[in-house]
Amino acid sequence: MKPVRGLSVLTKVHAEPEQEHVEMIKRGLPQPAKKKRIIVLGAGMAGLVSASLLKEAGHSVILLEGNSRVGGRVHTLRKPFRNGDHFEGGAMRIPSHHQLTMTYVQKFHLPVIPFVNATDNDLIYMNGKLVRRFMYEDNPDLLAFPVDEKERGLTAVNLLRQAVAEFAEQYVAGTKNERGRLLARFARFTKDGFLRENPLGESLSDIATYKINTMLGIGGFHHLSFTDILLNITSTIFGDNVDFFQIKGGNDQLPKAFLPYINDHLHVNRTVMRIVQDNTGVQVTAEDERKEQHVYFGDVVVCTLPFSVLRLVDIWPHDSLSFAKQRAIRELVYVQATKVGIEFKRKFWEDDALYGGSLITDLPLQFMYYPSHNINVPGPGILKACYAWGENANLWDAMEEEERVDRALSYVAHIHGEKVKKLATGGVSVSWGSNPFSAGCFSMFKPYQHGELPSVIRQPEGRIHFAGEHTSRLHAWIEGAIESGVRVAEEVNKRII
Repeated sequence: MKPVRGLSVLTKVHAEPEQEHVEMIKRGLPQPAKKKRIIVLGAGMAGLVSASLLKEAGHSVILLEGNSRVGGRVHTLRKPFRNGDHFEGGAMRIPSHHQLTMTYVQKFHLPVIPFVNATDNDLIYMNGKLVRRFMYEDNPDLLAFPVDEKERGLTAVNLLRQAVAEFAEQYVAGTKNERGRLLARFARFTKDGFLRENPLGESLSDIATYKINTMLGIGGFHHLSFTDILLNITSTIFGDNVDFFQIKGGNDQLPKAFLPYINDHLHVNRTVMRIVQDNTGVQVTAEDERKEQHVYFGDVVVCTLPFSVLRLVDIWPHDSLSFAKQRAIRELVYVQATKVGIEFKRKFWEDDALYGGSLITDLPLQFMYYPSHNINVPGPGILKACYAWGENANLWDAMEEEERVDRALSYVAHIHGEKVKKLATGGVSVSWGSNPFSAGCFSMFKPYQHGELPSVIRQPEGRIHFAGEHTSRLHAWIEGAIESGVRVAEEVNKRII
């Protein structure tokens, strides 16, 4: 089997931004030929980026947000926790090679600290066996997955690397057009379908595929696009030599840093109900928390609403959106994700030499993450006691808040001992599938869509332009939202009304 240069090489090539986008963040957009009235829908990262760039270029901007806060799926919770600590209910890590995100972090002078994604001491609990990562990597058969003889002695990551090696090599070596053709060629495969019926190498057994899914926590994505999952999830999170960061004090400081630039133009608690466009302009109707309606007029709309939410918006005339766009809005999948944070009187996990890093398990909680901040600082700490995504989140979404916290605590005790229950002081959960402003955590393609949908999703429709992580090449990351915000700002700035 031809050796792949590492999953991290693949993801870094995939994530390379257009250099002019980096410069636009640093220096702003060029002055437009004519200033426009622009209504931006959604104050997540894509909306904040596009609104701030367009306002700085001299356009009149109105930013509408259904929630009472900015940031979208960048969501830091500080209550009910003590000592000013926090829990990331949304985006929790920033890969260092995500240049656009890091450019904004530097522009706003936000301090960062490492996010310890994995360590040799990480815990793995599979098939009733609790081991350290270094033990498993020394002996990948330790967890008793009954794989075929030829698949023994390989970790789940190495099984995956072997399976995708040829695809990864072709992608890394290819031109932009060649990569596009490669994506189109393999867009028909589900993740499991590619691994089981590998068209570029040796196929994996059913048990080896199950091992990858369980050990990497991607079993809930079995029916989704192989190429999308590889490029946006597995190659980044489980790649070698990928460094991660978090913003000191909470990742919500990044969206909040935009407020001085757009606060006078921001309207929160405004849920978009209707968009009407014609040759003269566009009209947006939004409803506040008292169910009173507000109407806004402009020349152009920048829509950053997730398609899962946009399905509920009445767009008129109906045929002002192409058939292909309407179909994309209806069919794009949004992956669920649920997190539970529990505060403990002291950081008992540090007694077990767990300083950052994670537990990966076949228990329903799927992942636990040990905090990377305030390491070795006496006092309470907050454990990400559950991070379930994909189909695995459905079980947690069926529970009420109190039951989620109680269940997660019981699993923490199953791993670390009953003594930890007496240390728990409270908890909170975040269900993105139940969130009315996202109806899911991030977008992901189904088979065939990676070859067909990206250009359709990004295509403007009349006076409506589209941004958001779902319109980017980087689903599920802050970087994708920022990339789309810069792209759409440039698009609207150049537009001739």
